Amino acid sequence: MDKKRDNDEDNPFSVVAKKRPIVESGPVHVKKPLISVDAYTKHKMLINQYMLDTVGSTKKLQRDTSKDVTDLDVLKANHKFLWDETEQTDKWQVRVAKKYYDKLFKEYCISDLKRYKENKIALRWRTEKEVFKGKGQFTCADLNCESKDLLKSWEVNFGYIEHGEKKNALVKIRLCPDCSYKLNYHHKRKEVKKARKVRPKKEKDSEDLPNSSSLPDQSTSTSETINTDFSQVKVKQEEDDYNIIWSSNQPQQSTIETESNIETEMDQYLSELFM
Repeated sequence: MDKKRDNDEDNPFSVVAKKRPIVESGPVHVKKPLISVDAYTKHKMLINQYMLDTVGSTKKLQRDTSKDVTDLDVLKANHKFLWDETEQTDKWQVRVAKKYYDKLFKEYCISDLKRYKENKIALRWRTEKEVFKGKGQFTCADLNCESKDLLKSWEVNFGYIEHGEKKNALVKIRLCPDCSYKLNYHHKRKEVKKARKVRPKKEKDSEDLPNSSSLPDQSTSTSETINTDFSQVKVKQEEDDYNIIWSSNQPQQSTIETESNIETEMDQYLSELFM
């Protein structure tokens, strides 16, 4: 019986051989493919075998991410609501935050009014995508509202704490009636209205006067007035002479003198002829 059992263990197709543990033949099967592969593939195979066979081995291979810093972390650490245009620094973190600030649009603000009952509101500047969509100008500036009707502009003295320092900024925001009620829940803000254009007196006086282009030059205007005055005087004198000639029945002195001269000349001619 013992000899038969030994023969069954040597035979790979026997029942006893199939019950043999896999761990004993494991290293033999691993060594054979490692001979014909390169170093990188061999390294991956060994690491995979280690991770599959060892319990809790993956935790040892995880990298420590507690000190990792992303671009978002850099922006949060160096962000400012208002920057001084003349401020210059050599730190790349500050330059990244300043470059992001330059890309924002600072005409109107975006708000978050969730905690309006606590007199706490959040404001930030608009991004390029929000400007294209009209968010904050043609639609309500609240993050949770998309109303487009009856929008009003409000001027808010925004007080905030930045890097441990308290600051204030005067900003504009456009809200719908419901969000305007939330904004003015504790005290009334100033509403921004379109001011009527009041033209100065100089512009009014200039409009009352005729345009300089329509007026002729000074030299031509003076010459034309002189000519018109002279022609009017001349016409008036001719009319007076004409009226005098046809109004009086007696002949004028000039016609009498011409007639007397003609008679004397005729008398002289006849006298010389009959002599």
